[in-house]
Amino acid sequence: MSLDLYIKSEKTRHKRGTGVYVREKGRTIELKTLAEVRKNFPHADLSQIREYVYETDTVWHGNITHNMGKMARNVPIGCLTLYDYLWHPKEYGFEKVSEEYRKGISDGLQFLENHKEELLPFEPPVDPDTGKRWGDYNLLVSFCASLSLCLSELNLSEVYEIESDV
Repeated sequence: MSLDLYIKSEKTRHKRGTGVYVREKGRTIELKTLAEVRKNFPHADLSQIREYVYETDTVWHGNITHNMGKMARNVPIGCLTLYDYLWHPKEYGFEKVSEEYRKGISDGLQFLENHKEELLPFEPPVDPDTGKRWGDYNLLVSFCASLSLCLSELNLSEVYEIESDV
């Protein structure tokens, strides 16, 4: 299971993609180019795969494993936590991107970066079958850094909705 978090605009935008998704280190991502598809699936028949441009109202989308929820619950943002901001924004009044939401995500990222050793015990355990973790500290940092960068570039005179699918 995972969290899908979206920042959506009233205006549509053009994006490029292949429609091919991969799961990697606790997140799902779309492969944007045929070269990426070939690298991930070197022996697959790619004759039906194309790069295409499509319209979307999604400005930003992030996917992260629920295994990172425990760590996010230990990142305070005022009287809330990073978990509240990411997994349940609407329950805490964040239906639309605001300066308060933008600052909260930024503060959460700063806490993550400044308290790494304190947060490492909340990483998911190593999977005994694969020897790998299903999510880790760096995944949560990169998820929040990407979201924070997107939020910092938004013109808040426009309306952007926050959608969290858990």
